[in-house]
Amino acid sequence: MKIIESLNDIFNYGAFSLPAVNYLSREGNIPKDCRGFFCILKLAWEGNFKEALQKINKTLKNYKSETVKYILLANKLVFLKNTGQLNLDLYRYLKRKLPKMSKSIRDTVIVTLISFEADEVNSPRKVRMWKKEYRKSTLSFLYLSLARRAASSGRFSEAVHNYIQAYKQAREIPHPTCIVSSLNDLAWDIKEKHPRLAYKISQGAAFWLGYYRESPGNLFGVIDTLFVTEKIINAFSIYKTSKIIKSLEVPKRYEKLLKEAEKYIPKFDMSIYVNTKSLKKSIREIIEPYRKEKVSTGRISEIITAKEKRIRGNTLRKILDGKRVENLKLPYPLYNEYIKILIKKQFEEALKKLKQIPLSERERLFICTYTAQVERTKFYLSRKDKFKETYKLLGDIEKFGKHMARRYKTMNFVVEMIKAPPYVEGRKAVVKKALDKIEIKKLRKIIQKYIELDEPDRKLIDSFLRNYGRYDGIEFGISLKAPEVVREFAKKYQLKIQPMILAFWCVDDKRTRGRLERVLRKISV
Repeated sequence: MKIIESLNDIFNYGAFSLPAVNYLSREGNIPKDCRGFFCILKLAWEGNFKEALQKINKTLKNYKSETVKYILLANKLVFLKNTGQLNLDLYRYLKRKLPKMSKSIRDTVIVTLISFEADEVNSPRKVRMWKKEYRKSTLSFLYLSLARRAASSGRFSEAVHNYIQAYKQAREIPHPTCIVSSLNDLAWDIKEKHPRLAYKISQGAAFWLGYYRESPGNLFGVIDTLFVTEKIINAFSIYKTSKIIKSLEVPKRYEKLLKEAEKYIPKFDMSIYVNTKSLKKSIREIIEPYRKEKVSTGRISEIITAKEKRIRGNTLRKILDGKRVENLKLPYPLYNEYIKILIKKQFEEALKKLKQIPLSERERLFICTYTAQVERTKFYLSRKDKFKETYKLLGDIEKFGKHMARRYKTMNFVVEMIKAPPYVEGRKAVVKKALDKIEIKKLRKIIQKYIELDEPDRKLIDSFLRNYGRYDGIEFGISLKAPEVVREFAKKYQLKIQPMILAFWCVDDKRTRGRLERVLRKISV
C-alpha cells in the first residue's frame, strides 16, 4: 500500500506523529483501509494491545497487499509479546519471508524480530542485518533491540553500549518512544548491580516521558522502573512517584504496582495513630543511638510500655526530628510523619530560592507548576478565589510563604515550583517552553483569563500548551490546517503557528476540539 509506505512521519516519529494521524484520519483524503491502520496504531500507543490485536485480525482478512500484510503481522507479533504471548510460528514466518519484503518494510520487520529474540527465544540462527544504511528511527530501534538481545544473554557491556547508541540516535530525530525506552530498559537491566545509577537513569526516562507524552500509554513501565529503583535504594521520593501512579490510568498488568504504591501515599490529614507493637519497636530503634530527645524520657517510656494507646503525629515528628532515617520499612505512622518533616524542610528551602527570583519568573514558575500537575481534583488552588488570592501574593514572598505553609499539599506545590518529580518536571518544561515565548504583560493577561476558566477548561488549555511546547521545532512532511482561532491565538501572543496547529490536532475527539476553539476565543478576547 503506497500511501502507508509514503507516510514517513509516522515511521520516523512513532506515537509522536499523533497530530498527523488524527488530522489524516479526520480531514485527509485517504482510503478507509488506511484509517483502519491508523486506528490500530493509536490503540497500541495507548497501551490497548488486546483491542489492537482484535482490529489486526479483522483487518488482515480484507487486505490483499503483501506489504500491508507484513506490517500488520509484525505489529501483531509485538502486540502478542506485550500481552505475554510469544508466537514462535509467526516469528518464523516473518523471518522466512524477509527476502520477499521491500527494503523499507524489511527494516521495520527486522527490528521487530530482533526485539522478539530478546525474550530468550530458542532460535539456532538469529536474524542478521541486511544492510548498513537505515533511516534514523529504524537505526535507533535496531540498537535498542540489539541491546535487549545482548542483555537477555548476559552481555551487559554490549547491551549498555547499544542502549546509549539507541538513545543518541532517537534524540536526534526525536523519537520519544525510543528515547524513553532506551533509558528505561538500561535502568532496569542495571538496577541490581548499580541501583543508584539506575535510579538516576530512570529519573531521566520519567522526565522525557512527561516531556513527550500527555499520558504514559504503552510506556507506563517507566513509572514502574522509577518506583522499583526508589524502593531498592530506600529513596523517600517514592511518595511522589506513588501519588503520580495513583493519579494516572493504570493498565491492568500494573494493578499490583498500584496496590503497592498506595502504601506509600502520605495522608496529610492523619495526625493520631494506634500505638502498635511494630510502632513501639521502631521508636525504640530510632531513639537508641541518640542521647538528647525533644520528647521527655517519661513520655517515651509511656509510649514504649504501651501505657499510651494512641500517639499524636506531633509527638512522632519530635521523635523523628533530626534523625537520619534511611529505610522505607517504617511503620506507616512514622513514615507518614517523616514525609511531613521532609516536605516542611524542602518547603523552607524552596522559599529561600524563590526570594532570589524576580517576580516575573515566580509567576511563570507558579503557572507552569500548576498546569503540569497530574491530578488537581479537590486541590486547594483549583478554586478560582484561592487561585487568584495565591497568585497575587507572589509579589510578597513572606506573605506567600505563610499562606502556603497552612497545608502540606500547598507546601509541596511550592517545593515543585523549584523541583518537581521527574515526570512532572518534564511536563513543566514543555509548558515553560511555550510560556517563555510570551512577553510578561501579555502572559499576565492570559493568566487573569485562565483563572476565570472552569477547571475542565483549564485542563484543556494546560494540555494544549504542553503539546505546543512538545511540537515546537518539529517539522512534519504534511501540511496541517486548523480553525482560524488557532492562528489568531498564535499571532496575538507571538507564538509559532505550526506547533500550535499540531497541538490542536493532538486532540482526538471532535467535540473536545470544538470546546478548545471556544476556550481559545475566551482567552484571545
